[in-house]
Amino acid sequence: MHSRAPRWSVVAVVLVLAVSSVAVFAQARRDFSVTARKYGYTVSDSSTAEIRVHQNDMVTITFSAEDIPHSFTISDDHYRIDRRAEKGKPVTFKFLADKVGEFEIHCILTADQKCKDMHAKLIVTGEK
Repeated sequence: MHSRAPRWSVVAVVLVLAVSSVAVFAQARRDFSVTARKYGYTVSDSSTAEIRVHQNDMVTITFSAEDIPHSFTISDDHYRIDRRAEKGKPVTFKFLADKVGEFEIHCILTADQKCKDMHAKLIVTGEK
């Protein structure tokens, strides 16, 4: 006669390991609205043009332009993000903030000479 206890023990151990693994990889969701207009960026819930997140946060950006087309561009070797928005046509995108550091956000469009002067920052700090 076989006992069911060993099977339940194995199932319990597997469940504990699975839950532990999920906890390790759990990510915080961070949502931001970023607006571009001559000649700068504004970030929702921030008095500065900075997006501040923790490492491994899942970041969602809704990017919009209020006047002429603008881009949200990070030209880092790790974060290669380049999104364009036109007036009245916002774009939404996501990325995993998996590298710690400060990364420049800028506009690469040439509709207006001063677009090159638009700057903001993505700041990724160590995990919570």
